[in-house]
Amino acid sequence: MTDDTGTILREFAPGTGRRRLLQGLAAMGAGGASFFRFAEALAQAPADAAQLTVFSWPGAVPDILRDITLPAFRQAQAGAEVRLEVGSNAAGYPRMLAQRGNPVISGGMFNDIFTQRGRADGMFIAFNRALVPNSAKLPAGMETPGGVGIPFLLSPFAIMYNPDRMEAPKSWTDLYDPKLRGRIGMWDAYYDAYIMAAVAAGKPPSVEEGIRAWQPHRANIGAWVNSPTVIEDMVSKGEMWCAPHWGSFMGQARARGGKLAFTVPREGGVQWTGHMQVCAGFNPRVTELTQRYLDTWLSDECQSAWISRGFFSPTSTAVSVPEAASADGVVMAPAEAQRRLIRPDFERIGPEMPRLTQMIIRTLKG
Repeated sequence: MTDDTGTILREFAPGTGRRRLLQGLAAMGAGGASFFRFAEALAQAPADAAQLTVFSWPGAVPDILRDITLPAFRQAQAGAEVRLEVGSNAAGYPRMLAQRGNPVISGGMFNDIFTQRGRADGMFIAFNRALVPNSAKLPAGMETPGGVGIPFLLSPFAIMYNPDRMEAPKSWTDLYDPKLRGRIGMWDAYYDAYIMAAVAAGKPPSVEEGIRAWQPHRANIGAWVNSPTVIEDMVSKGEMWCAPHWGSFMGQARARGGKLAFTVPREGGVQWTGHMQVCAGFNPRVTELTQRYLDTWLSDECQSAWISRGFFSPTSTAVSVPEAASADGVVMAPAEAQRRLIRPDFERIGPEMPRLTQMIIRTLKG
């Protein structure tokens, strides 16, 4: 640090953040030949910790966070604010990766695939468990694979169907029934349905084996989708009769009036997990506040709201799942989820996404 920069910084109170320093520098006349000295002083100042930007999925999630977690965090951390960046992981993660040299999002929620992609890319750091005391309420075996992240909600991935068009499938192989020709909606960007096809064929939970199992029955696929709301609408209207889907999203769509039902076949389903993550590249105070905020997602109040308002399954053992919510498997208690749902090897699947998608396109869509 130059002498001139040190002189500038001494004009301000110790620990003055960048926002306040920038305001002061502007008042002092940051321009001309002194510009680079002002820029260096700004770089030496600590980042402002009062404003966090946290990534959130869309749908019911942001409203739950705003109503439950933000007031609790403001009360516990006076002066700290959280701005929610709402979007899908598929759209948001590439932007985060591009901004990693000057990151904006200090934490957020990521599904299994993007959790492992972020870990491989060095985007996330491990939690300090002392800052997330509610994580002690998670059951043994509910850890994020690879050790970076903490599960905060779950959803079974099984079969959504229109009860006016068909009966509940008893097995994943029921989707091969010729009566369903052209009536099933499928994904090429998510792989859970193929994992369960492999399991139903008596094989390990392999995406590749599931794609091969579907090949003789590909005429049953009537729509390729990349949006939960689109396929929910198609099944509700009877354009498609069923689709492999997430229980939580189906529950939200049914609550909005959709003609939908859900079932977990005898082979089970996939445990789709939401993992909260702390992003790398921030000063210690921002990193600490981010973890303290994310801990509110595991609070009893928030975990109960995941169930009642989002139809998500909790990860905390401190809350109970109402019988009505668990009747068709849409919501599961952690112990039931661990017993009935498969956890694929997303550490291996994550880096293989481009190849697997091309295999689906070539084998089933071509």
